[in-house]
Amino acid sequence: MAAVVGIVASLVGPAIELGKYIVQPIKRQFNYLCCFNSNIQGLRDEAKRLDDARDGLQSSVDAAENNAEVILPEVASWLKSSNEIKVSISGIETEIPKVKSGFLNMKSHFLLSMKAKKTTEAMKELRSRCKFSLISRLAPPLALESIPIGQTYEFETRKQIEEDIMEALRGGEVNMLGLCGMGGVGKTTMAKRIMNRVREEKLYDEILIVVISQSVDMLKIQCEVAESLGLMLAVESLSARAHQLRTRLMGKKRILVVLDDVWKRLDLEVIGIPCESGVDGCTVLLTSRDKDVFNAMEAQKVCYLQILPEREAWFLFREKVGSCVDDLHLAFIAEEVAKECKGLPLALVTVGRALKDKKSKFVWEDALKQLKSSNPVDMPHVLAEVYNPLKLSCDFLDNQHARSMFFLCSFFPEDVNISLRHLTLYFMGLGMFEGIRNLEEVRNRVCSLAELLKSRFLLLDSYDEHYVKMHDVVRDVAIFVSSREGFVGPNFSSIDWSRQHSFSDCTWISMFSEERIELPMVLDVPSLRLLMIRNSKEREIQMHDQFFEVMKGLNVLSFRSLSFSLLPETIQLLKNLRTLYLKSCTLESISVIGELLSLEILRCRSCHSIAELPAEIGRLTHLRLLEFSDCKRLKRVAPGVVSSLVQLEKLKMIGSFKGWEAEENGKERRNVSLNELQYLSNLECLKIEIEDCNLAAEEIRLSSKIVKYDIRFILSDSIKLSEKRMDLKCPREIRLGDWIHILLRSTEHLELRGDGSNNADLAQIQNIKRFNFFNCSTVKKLVGTTSFDWRFGVFPVLEYLLLYNLPNLEEICDGPIQAGSNSFKNLKELILLDLPALMYLWSNRIQNVPLSNLSSISIGNCKKLLNLFPLTMSKGGLLPLKRLYVGCCEMMEEVFSNVNEKDGKGHITFPKLEKLSLESLPRLTTLCKGVESIEFPLLAEMDIADCPELKSFVSSTGNNLSLADHDNDSFHLFGNQKVTFGCLKNLNITGYENISNLWYHQTPPADFLNKLEALKIKECANIRCLFSSSVAANLLNLKQLVIHSCDEMVKVIGDEENVYENSPIFPSLEDISLKSLDNLVNFCGWRCALELPSLISVSIDECPRMESFTLGSLTTPNLEYVDFEGKEDVEDLNGAVQLCFREKHQRDQELTQRDNEQGKESETRKAK
Repeated sequence: MAAVVGIVASLVGPAIELGKYIVQPIKRQFNYLCCFNSNIQGLRDEAKRLDDARDGLQSSVDAAENNAEVILPEVASWLKSSNEIKVSISGIETEIPKVKSGFLNMKSHFLLSMKAKKTTEAMKELRSRCKFSLISRLAPPLALESIPIGQTYEFETRKQIEEDIMEALRGGEVNMLGLCGMGGVGKTTMAKRIMNRVREEKLYDEILIVVISQSVDMLKIQCEVAESLGLMLAVESLSARAHQLRTRLMGKKRILVVLDDVWKRLDLEVIGIPCESGVDGCTVLLTSRDKDVFNAMEAQKVCYLQILPEREAWFLFREKVGSCVDDLHLAFIAEEVAKECKGLPLALVTVGRALKDKKSKFVWEDALKQLKSSNPVDMPHVLAEVYNPLKLSCDFLDNQHARSMFFLCSFFPEDVNISLRHLTLYFMGLGMFEGIRNLEEVRNRVCSLAELLKSRFLLLDSYDEHYVKMHDVVRDVAIFVSSREGFVGPNFSSIDWSRQHSFSDCTWISMFSEERIELPMVLDVPSLRLLMIRNSKEREIQMHDQFFEVMKGLNVLSFRSLSFSLLPETIQLLKNLRTLYLKSCTLESISVIGELLSLEILRCRSCHSIAELPAEIGRLTHLRLLEFSDCKRLKRVAPGVVSSLVQLEKLKMIGSFKGWEAEENGKERRNVSLNELQYLSNLECLKIEIEDCNLAAEEIRLSSKIVKYDIRFILSDSIKLSEKRMDLKCPREIRLGDWIHILLRSTEHLELRGDGSNNADLAQIQNIKRFNFFNCSTVKKLVGTTSFDWRFGVFPVLEYLLLYNLPNLEEICDGPIQAGSNSFKNLKELILLDLPALMYLWSNRIQNVPLSNLSSISIGNCKKLLNLFPLTMSKGGLLPLKRLYVGCCEMMEEVFSNVNEKDGKGHITFPKLEKLSLESLPRLTTLCKGVESIEFPLLAEMDIADCPELKSFVSSTGNNLSLADHDNDSFHLFGNQKVTFGCLKNLNITGYENISNLWYHQTPPADFLNKLEALKIKECANIRCLFSSSVAANLLNLKQLVIHSCDEMVKVIGDEENVYENSPIFPSLEDISLKSLDNLVNFCGWRCALELPSLISVSIDECPRMESFTLGSLTTPNLEYVDFEGKEDVEDLNGAVQLCFREKHQRDQELTQRDNEQGKESETRKAK
């Protein structure tokens, strides 16, 4: 029985367990159907409880977000889930009314009840998780966030600057960089672009920016750095904060700190920013409008941001102003408005936004007028966003003299180069520098101030170190500021003189105009100290005698391009006038100037009506500068005038008076004598021309203070002044005076002419930089090397040497130049012309002279010269050579000599040579014998003319090439793989009588002359076919082809095997000129579909046998002009050539037939 019970139990137990798994689900499914209403109510009750939980949490989230805190991800996820359940509940509620009672709706009841029950359970589970100890955290530090910069544009001219900074940041070796530029040029924008690029490339872990500005507050800077890093500063003192910052910044993270708008040196150590070289710290990028800041802070790399060029400036302006400028009636004036912004991005953006979508022409014209007048009072955006930021640079000038100079520079016209010499004269007249009365000291101070203003971008560099420029927008700001401060008067182009009272308190006035200036009878400005009046060109001006009556305190007076014969009589009242500058004025008499006894500066330039410097000028005993340059009619300087000016520091008379005389006892002189110069003990600068070359033998004692001079015994039209120049014309028997020898020792620019030139001791001239030596038949050597100090060498600072027409010169140096000396070390340009006796430059033909700076060589008509330099020099010393011209040297067989020519394994590279010209060299066979290969990587232009024996640029042996070599590819002028031309663009070949092929016989390399743009072949009699089709196919960039006077040429392009018929020929060719080709049959001598897609112009003249342009078809879609045998506007070029040939052939046949018939008739008559 027990066994039975066990068996039953073993069967029933599993059955009961199975029942549990079956009954429970069935019960649950039954409940869904039976408990529909209770499940729906449970859903609604739980939904209410969940809403309450969600609303409470949402309120906390809103409060945290209002406090700029970041919501924790799990909180945001809970809210998202609750919102999704809320959507599900809404769906269930929508379905409830649709479910009807009854047996047929049981399924709908069941499904909706089940959905409600499960949603209720999900809500309970979600509500149970709504227990957050924290719902938010503080926002991350700014150093981890990207920087918003609005819309920016990538400009081609700025790409490289941005990339340079990025490259420095990638390298990690630079710890302080600088970005420099004038205000409004876009430094901050570029800095932010760099920050975002750095973040994208993940070069740094943290990046932050702090604006410094003019007023430096160290505590504020520390706070901003700390906030950006998310650092809480728990201390108050500057040093303690610095320590805390330094500790944070020297952690393991890589940090980039951008300090924007820095105006003066910042002590980063005091702030707590570690960026010392060799110390683990952060990298600092500075932006500033002051170059000196970067030097003071020892920035390792500084990049300079310039204004935008016109094309990019217009693009930026167009983007900001909108499409209204596309309207034709606004287009021109819009361009003028953009130009007034002068490429300054801040001005372009501000003005563009102010005029955005403005379609009224009146608005644009008014804006242009305000911008031109430097007074945009009705353009508040321009004042606030352009003028005020630039005005800060002016306000920050704590040097009052620099401020005055800034305003004075604005008195010059737009875009003009402002002479520092002019500024010196004006400052001298205004007495700006107390305690300085010496002109040179004043000039040094002015140059120093100019450097200060340039370092802050208030002035700009000009083409010459003696000039500066001012950006037009900066100039507008200077005019605007100065006119409102009452410091100076406005700049006038046109003046309503009835309103003189409005500027009666002005101290400086500048007037300039394109039109005729109208002046009042009296200029009623009693406080005036400086007056500048200039026209753009000489115009008649009426200046009344009473004009100067009121302005008795005037210190500086400048007239330019004014036409009047006499100065007003009231100029005598200007007892305080110290500077008088006259340029391009038609004054005839200047006697009245002798009444201006306080005058210190008298400068007259290009006043061509002045004929005499009268005795009255001798009364100006305070005069420090007397200049009459380019006054071409000035023929007389009264005796005694110069000697009376005992305070004179500078005397300049180049391009005017030349009639200096000798002092002869008992003889009355008409003009000033050289001896009068002896009385000028303060003279520092002497620039004069002397017509009588015999005065070079005079013995006079000049001031020992003379440091600048330009003394010319050779008359020329050039008025360009040099600092230390001497031009001597020396008759054969002249003996130079001691004063000449003394000045020669310091001369930098020397020109010698005449057979007496050997009296000048060149060995004593160590400072010469430019030397011209002409027309001397007595010199056989230029210098003797033994007479030079070996410590300095021969002409150690010489940069330019021109030797011309020295018929007996045999060599430049008559002895060896000591190895290691500085001889000719700085020579940049060498010109040797008409030296028929010159055989070698140095007596030692293998002398290695270190011409390490020589960039240009021109040799002409040196009939006996065999070569220039040894090969060793060309390999090491001529690396900078850019231009080489050799012509008319009858004996020259090679340009460079090679002492090792027998081994024939040399290689020459001319890494910087850009232009090579070889002309009329009848014996030249190669560039250098015994050289196996030559490389011209930068050669762009080559001219070869009348060099009949030149077969190749290289020659592996020293022997001349044999005729058997002419057909060998190794010896083709341009068909030698051992001669490479990296970027030859222009090739001119003239006068090759003996060569029939210039190029390769075989297929050339792929890069063979592939950059050639212009080819001119003339007078090459034996060339029958200029190109094979494979060579022609290489000339992908050829634009111009000229072929003249090649008597045997039958076709320009031939054909050879293994060339595809459809290979492109001359795809870039634009211009063809064929002339005097007696045997030319056709241009293209093989049957192909020739297409010249770029051809524009064709000229064919004197080609009597030309049958067709090409044997195949010809396509020229862009052909505009054809001149064929005098016929223009030919439409079908190939057809016209063929027709012309047929007509000519027919005429020739008719003529032949006529001649035959006439011959027969003649024979018949004779027979009768």
